Amino acid sequence: MYLENFRRFIKYFGDGRKLKLAGFMMLSFAAGCLEFLGIALIYPFIIMIINPETVFSNELYRRWIEFSGIGNPAVTALILGAFALLLFIFKNLYMIFYMYLQSYFINNWKQSITNKFMKYYLFAPYGDIIKSSSADKLYIVNNLPAQVMNSFLMRFLNLITNSIIVFMVIVLIMIKFPIAGLITLGFVLVSMLMQNRYFKNKTQQITLFLNQKIKAFNSITCEYLGNLKEVKMLNGESVFYSNYVKCGAQMINYTSRYEFFNSIPPYIVEILIVASLLLMGAFIAACSLRNHSVMVASFALVVAAIFRIAPALNRIQTSIINISVGRTFVKALIKEYESCNIANFVPVETDNSTNFTLRDKIELKNVCFSYNEYKLVLQNINLEIRKGDFVGIIGLSGAGKSTLADVITGMLEASSGEILIDGTKLTQKTFPQFRKIIGYVPQEINVLEKSFRENVAWGIPPHEIDDNLVVESLMKARLNDFMKDFKDGIYSVPFIDSKGISQGQKQRLAIARALYRKPEIIIFDEATSSLDVQVEHEITDMLNTLKKSTTIIAIAHRLSTLKSCNKLVYLKDGKIIDIGTFEELGTRHPDFENLVKLSSIN
Repeated sequence: MYLENFRRFIKYFGDGRKLKLAGFMMLSFAAGCLEFLGIALIYPFIIMIINPETVFSNELYRRWIEFSGIGNPAVTALILGAFALLLFIFKNLYMIFYMYLQSYFINNWKQSITNKFMKYYLFAPYGDIIKSSSADKLYIVNNLPAQVMNSFLMRFLNLITNSIIVFMVIVLIMIKFPIAGLITLGFVLVSMLMQNRYFKNKTQQITLFLNQKIKAFNSITCEYLGNLKEVKMLNGESVFYSNYVKCGAQMINYTSRYEFFNSIPPYIVEILIVASLLLMGAFIAACSLRNHSVMVASFALVVAAIFRIAPALNRIQTSIINISVGRTFVKALIKEYESCNIANFVPVETDNSTNFTLRDKIELKNVCFSYNEYKLVLQNINLEIRKGDFVGIIGLSGAGKSTLADVITGMLEASSGEILIDGTKLTQKTFPQFRKIIGYVPQEINVLEKSFRENVAWGIPPHEIDDNLVVESLMKARLNDFMKDFKDGIYSVPFIDSKGISQGQKQRLAIARALYRKPEIIIFDEATSSLDVQVEHEITDMLNTLKKSTTIIAIAHRLSTLKSCNKLVYLKDGKIIDIGTFEELGTRHPDFENLVKLSSIN
């Protein structure tokens, strides 16, 4: 099961990393060999210290004397001890370097996965990426790859490394003491079975509940702290605080249980270590009664081996538990990968050979659009917008106003029909170039905690920002008086968590941002819906100034914003009911006249 998850993960995300993974396997094997040699040197070292005479008949020792000319066992023991020390130092330095390589490899891989999803979300068609929420996309980009790499892949590599170490140490004991090796193997198997049969499943269950509680705790924390004004207006401090404390207590309960069950395995391993040492000690003593030096050296070897196996076993167990939990993250990551079809995703190639400028008109011919195959949101839209027009798109909520604006800009691809600029049909390759001459003012303004300069020229590299154009844009948006209140001018940072700035100032900032790129067309998407009457009047007055040099497309619920339009497009249920001036529509359509009355426009 683990291998199947690993195989699928490698299939989707292992491009160019399979050889590196194989390299880590080899490095893990080398680590096991170093452990083997380090522990193996303990036996002859202790023998030479306790009873040097026993090595005189050893063939390797005689060859050592012939090679080195050193016949003193004490000197040889010191050399052997120094070599063992150097080997352990080298082994530990090797493992430190190995862990650095592993960490760099894992984090680099994690960033590569994050880049895949971020690239998709940035370059995929807008109609595809709006199918999931911003919170979901944020989780997938920022959290999910890290959870997969830390809980699954890194633990998988640790499992392999420590399994090789345990295997090599057991092989060493089996070579010297087959019976003791079998006892050690039994100790390992019993330890793993006990922990896996109970603790792994228990910890996995607790982890699932803990993750739910953590999400709930984070959610209510953001909910309460982000809406403090509403909390106080509702006099709900006590209720909300009680909910917060209750949720926190539940999270602490599961956290404590998780830490409790995670702390038990090392103590079980310790009990099994003592039991195994007693058994092997008795066995070694029985087999070496006549040779105390061999008995002591053998027991030292076994002790070193067992105490090297114990921490490796704990790491193996921790890895298995984390891998079990991490499989859920792997499945979620693969599901999103398949859902987005990232394997076959290729960003739309922009046709940079076409530089658009609006000379005459924009035309929509028989344009239809549907978010799904069951219902058309826009039906047979035929519309002509001439250069310099101030076009208002009106209709009740759900009429398709914002959708029409998104289709005009190419954010949403029309299901059928054509969109032309000066007779040239726009395609998905040419829409990005067309959008370069469009300024967009959304309903929800994204205010950055940065300077006026960076807010207005958002998306422009800092060294390419034209300060004069920033000032000009702020003046046109009538935000220069607000900016003058700050001593650093356009370099001031007045927007901290969007506090200290009114909704009208936000709208002006959005307008300045749109004007910075010197657009030929400006689209206002419900941009005055949340403004008071005075600010709305000021924004409308500004639009009247802009319409002399710019084509404006404005979407609004409040008809007062659109009274100055020279052309109104009346939408109802995705269809254009009529096109005309404010007065013409009021004369021809009783329901429009009713909207006028509801808006209190005289």
